[in-house]
Amino acid sequence: MSAIALGHMPLGVLGLIFFGFPSSQSLIYVLASSFLHFFYQLVLLNAYKHGELSQVYPVARGISPLIIVVVITFFMDENLSGFELIGIACISIALIFYGIKIGLGSRLELKGFAFAIWAGLFIASYSLVDGYGVKVAQNAIGFYSAITIINGLMFVLFLLFCSRETFPNLVRKGQKIFWIGGSVSFVAYALVVWACLYLPIPVVYTLRETSVFFAIILATMFLKEKLTIYKILLILTLCTGVALIKLSL
Repeated sequence: MSAIALGHMPLGVLGLIFFGFPSSQSLIYVLASSFLHFFYQLVLLNAYKHGELSQVYPVARGISPLIIVVVITFFMDENLSGFELIGIACISIALIFYGIKIGLGSRLELKGFAFAIWAGLFIASYSLVDGYGVKVAQNAIGFYSAITIINGLMFVLFLLFCSRETFPNLVRKGQKIFWIGGSVSFVAYALVVWACLYLPIPVVYTLRETSVFFAIILATMFLKEKLTIYKILLILTLCTGVALIKLSL
């Protein structure tokens, strides 16, 4: 996690150089998002201490779009079409049930499940802040670049006070994750933030969560994992949700 968070910073600096700083009106969103990303990262680490990736990730990612929809619908007076709502519900509920099914099969600790829910709350929070913030900034790369730099500096302070031994480990073992993982992660989320300029926020962040679909396919092809009936049902439900969202656009 440290290698990824700090690995965002080189491209963040380049992003500010080539795309400029975000507008002053958006700085409150930049600061809020930096803090939310930081606490999300800490909560996610604790979730992985008590649960496996295949248990924690789908639950956290499935909960967040539902929270976004509720907040936007009831507190921000934004309306989504029927197809969008059904599509979002299909994707979110499928992910949540898949995570629960995996957890029941391997005795997921309740503490891990609780941390996964908290992670989902933080995902929804920073998603809303980033979605509205980039609309204010009108500069997706500059906006996200500023967030990554502040988030990275927060991680440096955290490590200095709580985990100094991480620094030598980063140098010895984490350089590949720092350069490759950090860069890929930066580009992936920069695309998500950029998409918020053109599509409704719940749609963008729900489609983002279909990454689980690609993870299953890649694991089946390259890691030779078994394609179970539950995975097939998940894939079909995700595809149905995407199709319904597409019909509304």
